[in-house]
Amino acid sequence: MSTPEEWLAASGPHPMSDDPRDIAIPDAVLNDPALSPAAKGLYALVLSKQGQPLNPYDDAFEDAADIHAAIDELVAAGLVMRVTKR
Repeated sequence: MSTPEEWLAASGPHPMSDDPRDIAIPDAVLNDPALSPAAKGLYALVLSKQGQPLNPYDDAFEDAADIHAAIDELVAAGLVMRVTKR
C-alpha cells in the first residue's frame, strides 16, 4: 500500500529564524478550542518547515484518516494551504 501524499504550507507570513529549531506557535492557535490536539501538532510541524512544503503522511505513525481530518481543520481555519510539490 502506498503512502498518501498531500503537501501543505503555512498560510500567510510567519516569523522565521536562522535556527530551524526555533519556531513560535501562536497562542491563538494553541488556545483555539475549535482545533483538535492533532491539528495543533500538525500546525507546529508545518511551521517547523519554515515555508517549505510538507507531506504530513511521510513517516507518520497516525492513521491516514486522522491526518486528513487534521489537515481539513487547519485548511478550514485558514492556517495552512494545500500546495503542489514540484
